[in-house]
Amino acid sequence: MATQLVIEWTRSSVRLALAEGRGAKSRLRAVHVEPISATGEGAAAVRSFLQANRVAPEEVIGVVPREQVLTRLVKFPTTEWAEIAQMAELYAKAQLPYPREQTVMDCSLLAQESGFSTVAIVACQRNVIDRQLALLREAGLSPSLVTVSSWGVLGWYQRAARSVDIQEPCLVVNVDETRTDLVLIGQRRILSTRSLSQGTRDWGTAGAIPELVATELERSRAAIRKELPGTEVRSLLVTGLGPLAEWKEELSRRLGVPVVIIDPREPLPLKDKTAVESASVSPVVVIGLAMSDIRGMLNLSPSEMRSHVSHRQQVRELVLVSVLLAAALGLGATLLGLQLARQRKVATAVDHALETLGPTAKALQEKSRSVQLVDSILQSRRRLAATLAGVFDQTPATVTLEGLTFERSRRELSVKGQAATTQAVLEYMKQLERVEGVRKVELKHSTQRLTPAGERTSFELVLHQP
Repeated sequence: MATQLVIEWTRSSVRLALAEGRGAKSRLRAVHVEPISATGEGAAAVRSFLQANRVAPEEVIGVVPREQVLTRLVKFPTTEWAEIAQMAELYAKAQLPYPREQTVMDCSLLAQESGFSTVAIVACQRNVIDRQLALLREAGLSPSLVTVSSWGVLGWYQRAARSVDIQEPCLVVNVDETRTDLVLIGQRRILSTRSLSQGTRDWGTAGAIPELVATELERSRAAIRKELPGTEVRSLLVTGLGPLAEWKEELSRRLGVPVVIIDPREPLPLKDKTAVESASVSPVVVIGLAMSDIRGMLNLSPSEMRSHVSHRQQVRELVLVSVLLAAALGLGATLLGLQLARQRKVATAVDHALETLGPTAKALQEKSRSVQLVDSILQSRRRLAATLAGVFDQTPATVTLEGLTFERSRRELSVKGQAATTQAVLEYMKQLERVEGVRKVELKHSTQRLTPAGERTSFELVLHQP
């Protein structure tokens, strides 16, 4: 079953959530919070978490705090997504406060009406994303996507709203240890987001509602009216940490809307609640992302990482096809073997009963030899399929395959591709030597060349079969 891992680094902890399955059918497997004082401790905590759960996640999602991104709501005169993307690029180059080449961005569609599209453009400085990716790679993981904490609140809300009567647009307030997310949601979409860099650690343990929270909620409602004319907050959903139940009456009086208080674990099935450890942090963001479909998330991954993830998916599909092909060949060989056994039995009976029919018996023997020849050919192809599957399985994410050629007469498999460095090619050769059906790996040639993604090493390897 597919597994999805979410990792969120904060100033004082690393939060992890592991889920199985996808979308509405996903099931939370484990949630863990590890206090840290240095980045290296976080990487060690991630590795320990994966070892304890005995899992190699298929998809890894990193989280950027909402306060580290810029969001702009823009109305474009088109409903075609390709045109929206082009207009968003032009807008970003003209309006962002830092150069486009130092920016990673993505768009989220809010509404379409009368040939116009209202889009949220979310942008983040490239060095922020690079730091997030470096943390994931330090933990030994290949990230699939980097998104914003607000989308974790959305994923959590989509499950929480099933059991509660909530009027939309609803302003969801997630109070965490060091941060407070404010996310306006309508029709299961994010309409507006804000974030405070303060949480319960900054406010203390007083039962009265912090004046800052009430003030920021009123400020958020005023900003929403300005950004989205005609949009009014109709309800308030508060979750996370703190004496939230004691805040309900005061918040309702200050904002004049119904207030709903929900425990962060409330939307989870009973069996999933036991996976959430007791900790002084809000698990809303990591839980919401872990139990959401990755295809619907905002994606702040750099372009080269998106290409790498796409290539990794293609390799995974090729491996699956190779395994299925090997299984099909194995099944065919088994059926032919059964057929051969039956034919041998019939031939023996006929030869014994009809000794006078020599020509007929001879013909049956010739057919038996033909079947044996076919079986031998299928055996050879099955071995080749197993070797190909081994090659794909041993190919790391840092190596890009460009071509495979098999010379049957010389029993040689030629592998062409490119890697980041010559050292990566040599390490790849060592991995291929462990593949079943490979007697020796020979480097035919390697060349360093400059590509848009940086300097790469092209290579051609020859795999000799026994």
